[in-house]
Amino acid sequence: MSEWREYYLSEVGILKRGKSKYRPRYAFHLYGGVYPFIQTGDVKAAQKYITKYSQTYSEAGLQQSKLWNKGTLCITIAANIAEIGILGFDSCFPDSILGFIADEKNSTQDYVFYLLAYAKRELLTFADGSVQDNINLGTFEKIKFLFPPLLEQHSIAGVLSPLDDKIDFLTRQNATLDALAQTYFRQWFVEEARDDWETGKAEDYFDIAIGKTPPRQEHEWFTESPIDNVWVSIGDMGKAGLFIGQSSEYLTDEAIERFNIRRIPKGSILLSFKLTVGRVSIALCEMTTNEAIAHFICKEDRQREYLYCYLKSFEYYSLGSTSSIASAVNSKIIKAMPFIMPDGDILDEFHELTMPMFTKMETNAHQTLTLQKLRDTLLPKLISGEVRVKQ
Repeated sequence: MSEWREYYLSEVGILKRGKSKYRPRYAFHLYGGVYPFIQTGDVKAAQKYITKYSQTYSEAGLQQSKLWNKGTLCITIAANIAEIGILGFDSCFPDSILGFIADEKNSTQDYVFYLLAYAKRELLTFADGSVQDNINLGTFEKIKFLFPPLLEQHSIAGVLSPLDDKIDFLTRQNATLDALAQTYFRQWFVEEARDDWETGKAEDYFDIAIGKTPPRQEHEWFTESPIDNVWVSIGDMGKAGLFIGQSSEYLTDEAIERFNIRRIPKGSILLSFKLTVGRVSIALCEMTTNEAIAHFICKEDRQREYLYCYLKSFEYYSLGSTSSIASAVNSKIIKAMPFIMPDGDILDEFHELTMPMFTKMETNAHQTLTLQKLRDTLLPKLISGEVRVKQ
């Protein structure tokens, strides 16, 4: 590795902060236009490529910001620290995000993406420890990163990028199938709804339980090792999407036994009801969750696709005031939420129609997990030089 060299990011490309002078609550006229405006949460939710955004700028918004080109590497430095993603479209972003554009003579965009993914744990140590952790541009100006020769950067990215490209394809395919299932649901059960369908509370039709969190101050209950028990958070649900089979933290067997934390079976449907209300996922394996997530277990297999679509389309603001929905919804309200149960024949038909879609999405989700584990195994070995790629 004698030919590997240490460089500051500013030496191998352009590194600058995003620009956004105003915030939504102070300058509403800046928003609602045609220019994508990504925020730290959008970067965190991305696999590798940033393909979604929740806010846009108007012409006035663009004038006080900057439009970055598709392919720019985004690095979060506030709120969500050291999250990274590559823009899939031209976009603006605020000063809580850094933009990096590689100098093609010295570095490649893909290699720097994987380099920062590898260095994330180190970058987190630079957070200032304030109420809202943050790092800054100056932090990156003081850190040197190890770079192999340009040809080897391309080779390393050439091993890892196809894995992420396949993950991205499977993710987009699942999103398309999910949207199709939702379209059928709206047609069958909203547009063509019948007044004689049975109505009741959610707990009348499903076994509903709530997750638990062991005491945070007692670290022996938590581990980052995936050989232990999957313990899902709302953030994990946002990252995973429809099917979820891994988490950012795991529980020990002792924690589950000590605090009587319920293991929910594969196929259970998860619903977030605190802070971020209304995220819905299907358990890809046996797992546990934190206390902000409700578990719906179907009594009949034919209910699963309908239940998922129902929870995905439910208007949760109806359970509390719009301004306080994040804090007003609790487990009691979730269990008592209104539920419409169609006739058995219609449920059977919907199950037969959508089950192949959900089966395909589940297969894609399993394949995605396999690819992610392979990528995560190779990443540190390649970036550290432990494993070299033959040219």
